[in-house]
Amino acid sequence: MKKKMIIFKRTFYVLCIMCLLLLVSTIIILALGGFNIGHLNSAAPKPTAQRSLSGLSESTDDTADTSKSPSTPSIPQSITISAVGDIMLHQGNLNSGYNSQNKTYDFSGFFEYVKPYLSSSDLTIANFETVTAGSGIKYKSFPLFNSPDSILPALSQSGVDILSTSNNHCLDWGINGLTRTIQKIREYKMENIGSSIDGKDKYVIKDVKGIKVAILSYSQFYNGHEARLNSSDKSKYLNILSEANLQKDIKEVKAQGADAVITVLHWGDEYIRTPNTYQTNLSKKVLSWGADIILGSHPHVVQKSEIVQVNGKNKFVIYSMGNFISGYRRTDKAKRLNKVYTEDGVIVTLKLDKDTKGGINIKDVSYMPTWIDMYSSKNKNIYKILPAPSPDVQAPYVNSRNKSFVKQSYNNTMSIMAKFNGK
Repeated sequence: MKKKMIIFKRTFYVLCIMCLLLLVSTIIILALGGFNIGHLNSAAPKPTAQRSLSGLSESTDDTADTSKSPSTPSIPQSITISAVGDIMLHQGNLNSGYNSQNKTYDFSGFFEYVKPYLSSSDLTIANFETVTAGSGIKYKSFPLFNSPDSILPALSQSGVDILSTSNNHCLDWGINGLTRTIQKIREYKMENIGSSIDGKDKYVIKDVKGIKVAILSYSQFYNGHEARLNSSDKSKYLNILSEANLQKDIKEVKAQGADAVITVLHWGDEYIRTPNTYQTNLSKKVLSWGADIILGSHPHVVQKSEIVQVNGKNKFVIYSMGNFISGYRRTDKAKRLNKVYTEDGVIVTLKLDKDTKGGINIKDVSYMPTWIDMYSSKNKNIYKILPAPSPDVQAPYVNSRNKSFVKQSYNNTMSIMAKFNGK
């Protein structure tokens, strides 16, 4: 028994010593750890103040210095702008949009396949080469166009934002026809450029995602209808294409803080695929006066585009975007030059970035060739604008009947489009 007690005591003493050693070791480790944590905390930079929802600075350290906090570089604003050419409703288009049962017009089907391209851009511009003078005047085509109001919601719902009403058909039904057209455009939540009801608002300046875009429009031709107006009315209602008007307006919108200036010019020779000397000479001047982009219309065929360097910056001109929708066909009986090309158009899309030094940079230019298809269904001609993203486009709307025409249209247009290299 005595021997057992001695063993028990010795074991107890050993365990006590081990527990004591373990306790001392733990204290030393914790002490050393605390020193390191404190040292690291004292050496680390103080957190910068964070902005609360109320706009007040939140910090537990009143002495925190935020004056040297690194600022996050601002990301330049970026927008896309699309544009298309002439919108005309010839008699074939009118017949196609007419519903004889309820005696109404619906043109939305024309834009079914191009709607995704128009609506995906931040801003879309088109040339409205007709008027909506009202049902009191017969709906008709060339030479005096008058289109049903229903063409306007069809355009608006397809993604069009701005319509140029400065062209050689805007006075087909006089000042009343022009002013009613402007009123109806506004009624359907779009804006017009290039003509006016009261002498004001001939151009627009749109704030598009923080980039101020000025869009101006002018016409070289009015089919002689302007001769019926006195000089005061011409100045009030129209925006006649002249160097003086362009210089004045570009300077004016720049003074109002426009970052980008787009000019829509109705000019050139009808059915001619090459811009004339007047167009090429004026384009150089317009870009040098401060415009960034020139969008051309009137020839009813696509003319070439160019990337132009002005003071180290890319600028863009397309002399004509062709017909977006019309009744022109290569098979009609009219004596017209280049009838094949009157079925062609192009959707031009530009990507713009705001330049931190002022103005904008054109970061990209892309083209979507379009071809106006016409086919018969239930004894009625149907018109569709077909986009052609490639020469051999694979899409439900391309078939054995129209495939060769779509491919031809693509090649017609892309062969004269300037490639953008990003420099």
